[in-house]
Amino acid sequence: MEAQNVLKDPFPTSELTTLDFGSLDGRRDSLLEDSFVFTNSVKQFLQDRHSIIVGEMGAGKSALFELLKNNSDRLPTFKNKLVIPIHEAISFQLLRKFVEEEFSGHDKKLIYKIIWKFQILDRVCEEVSNLPDFPSSSEEREIKHFLETIKSREIDESVLGKFMGLLKKAQVRLKTEITGAPISLEMGLNDSPSKNELNLDRVYKCVEKISQRRASFNPLVIIDRIDTFVAGENYDTQRAFINALLEVDDDLHTSHPVIGRKIFLRSDLFARLDYESLGYDKVNDNTLRVEWSEAELVWFIANRIMSAFKEVNLLNEAEVMLSSDLSEYHLSGFKILRLLPFIPRWVKKKCFNFALINQERNQSLTDRLNKSIITKVFPHKVIHKDQTSEEVEIDLFRFINTHFRDGHGKVLPRHLLTFLKQVANTSSKYYRNNPDQDVHAEEINGSWEWQLFKKRCIYEAYCDSKKEYIRNISRVENKWNNYFSVFIGKRGNKKTIDFNWVKTIVALDDQEVTDFLAYLNHIGFLYVSDAHPDPKRRKYKIPIIYMPSL
Repeated sequence: MEAQNVLKDPFPTSELTTLDFGSLDGRRDSLLEDSFVFTNSVKQFLQDRHSIIVGEMGAGKSALFELLKNNSDRLPTFKNKLVIPIHEAISFQLLRKFVEEEFSGHDKKLIYKIIWKFQILDRVCEEVSNLPDFPSSSEEREIKHFLETIKSREIDESVLGKFMGLLKKAQVRLKTEITGAPISLEMGLNDSPSKNELNLDRVYKCVEKISQRRASFNPLVIIDRIDTFVAGENYDTQRAFINALLEVDDDLHTSHPVIGRKIFLRSDLFARLDYESLGYDKVNDNTLRVEWSEAELVWFIANRIMSAFKEVNLLNEAEVMLSSDLSEYHLSGFKILRLLPFIPRWVKKKCFNFALINQERNQSLTDRLNKSIITKVFPHKVIHKDQTSEEVEIDLFRFINTHFRDGHGKVLPRHLLTFLKQVANTSSKYYRNNPDQDVHAEEINGSWEWQLFKKRCIYEAYCDSKKEYIRNISRVENKWNNYFSVFIGKRGNKKTIDFNWVKTIVALDDQEVTDFLAYLNHIGFLYVSDAHPDPKRRKYKIPIIYMPSL
């Protein structure tokens, strides 16, 4: 099919300021659903075979969490679930101190497991209590009694607050089972024989019976925000606490499978957990990694451009297809209509024999259209500066794949979205300062495109984006903000970072320097180039995305 010029001509450059590409925060992104990309990871997620979801910072874990929490149509597998979020920020220092002081004679790992089993049950029971006509059965009355017993009036309603409240009541014996082993925990300081007994597994069984009786009660517990960066003793507590959660998850899968679970964790922490009790192969089989292929990242950019341009009536899917050279796909007449998203599926089924569709060619066509959306506004080649500070041209998609990789070796949607916004802002300023510049549709390689974003505007936007990335990443953890600023001020064009150099520029002791380097590695600002067993002798490098612009 020969491309036709159906693009607006000239392009209204004043509209650049109105483009909305969405928010960097998945929890506040108004375009999250409209621009959602069904990556291979998402397709696996929809199979509901994994309870542990792992990914880098900015890879999209929060987006999945938010879509689940809002019962989004984008995740149809979970539409009939009653989603119960747990995203309570845990103070690992307070948790460690609490367990050491109140349960000094017990195994800490065991206490952490009980806390998790207690917290999950508490949240599920809270949701049960919100059901219509509650309590309407003996099981629901038992749940009401459970909630009244654990309610903390003197401290707070956090999980630790409720545990402390049980201690103050001095009359509770808490019982449960973990992996088939019975556990009894005395909550309180006196030896009264009249202590109330809280049998967690009995309450869990009440939940199961309610789920069977009430078709609308199909619980799915989702857990996030337990993997913030901590160091030293707090890091040891965090690891043990998360390890305990994975063991409770395994236990619930066997003993109370009616309660679904999704646990969201960052990759670097997950890699350093202790798998001795569960076995790495078992945990790995239950783990889904949120990752993006090159084609999926292109799809992400294309979706954001399409959503922003459609909102202000600058471009739609039909115009993209009609103005693109798709001759290699041998499309003609009605065949092209089956690919347009605004044609109802029932119409497509009547018009086309889907059994004859070549799926491999369809995937190739999808990739072609995604790239076509991007090159409607971006040039096919952009400029960057090589190591000698000379300006050279580079293919646009190679530029995206190489210049946005962080210390984990990943290109993250969050960084691409920042860049896209910056390109639009920089280009808007350019056209305001050069009102004589018009943007007309041109035929390039058989397709009609706007040369909207100029090469120098793109490079300037990339340099400004790098500054924004550093500003954003410097605020991940308040404890390290000042030291990060010193690091940025002193690094210059330094290629290799080591313990001794950092020690000379920051006022920290040896352990704190080690923790600081671990933090920079965790946030992807550094990557290990020489993985020596001794942290003080490791070598690090800064990825290109955080290197100063030449």
